[in-house]
Amino acid sequence: MSLISIPNEKGDIPTFVSKPKGDGPWPGVVIIHDALGMTEDLRNQARWLAQEGYMAVAPDLFHWGGRVSCLVKTMRDLVKGDKGRVFDDIASVKTWLEAQVDCTGKVGIVGFCYGGGFALALAPNHGYSAVAANYGAVADWGWPKLEGSCPIVASYGKEDPTLKGEAAKLEEALSEYKIPHDIKEYEGAGHGFMNQHDSEDSSWIFKILSWVSNTKYNESATMDARERIVNFFDVYLKNLGITGS
Repeated sequence: MSLISIPNEKGDIPTFVSKPKGDGPWPGVVIIHDALGMTEDLRNQARWLAQEGYMAVAPDLFHWGGRVSCLVKTMRDLVKGDKGRVFDDIASVKTWLEAQVDCTGKVGIVGFCYGGGFALALAPNHGYSAVAANYGAVADWGWPKLEGSCPIVASYGKEDPTLKGEAAKLEEALSEYKIPHDIKEYEGAGHGFMNQHDSEDSSWIFKILSWVSNTKYNESATMDARERIVNFFDVYLKNLGITGS
């Protein structure tokens, strides 16, 4: 487990890497952080996936500026489409991961909140074997573009006021396009229920946003969502069977 720099034409990308114990190669997973950027929570997500047999890489996608300014600029890219600095950085990280001798070459992506939106945007035609989008929104332009996506597992909190109906819309779209999927909305969970941040990670702005979105860690929902993600990835990254719908 270490922090490395992955080269990119616009500047090296600080990336936390966590590998399973023993000898590889293993399938790879790129983890896209939430609006707080590189935190201990993000590193813990990588450690969890490494324990499950995946080579996990978690880039700091806000490395080139302040947290708020980077968030605003990258969200504009996400709303417009699938091009921009964050998309370029993620592509560089994926390329690096695929080239490692410890990686089988099969790569999935996991995203949280803001990162969940990027994960969904990258599901079609970007070379991923599976996507796990956690409370990620799809911009209105994006629904038709989900056709041709790789398999998707997604999790939402039913008490999240910012994403009302998102799980149902995603379920409907993926069913229409016949994309293997597993979508679940958790009773009693709000936004960000899989992220357990230290209080010092959040500025007052993010604390207000967390209050508005009912952001709160929910252990039971997290454990269930993690199990679903691992089972789904085991199928599509480790070829251990058939699942989804």
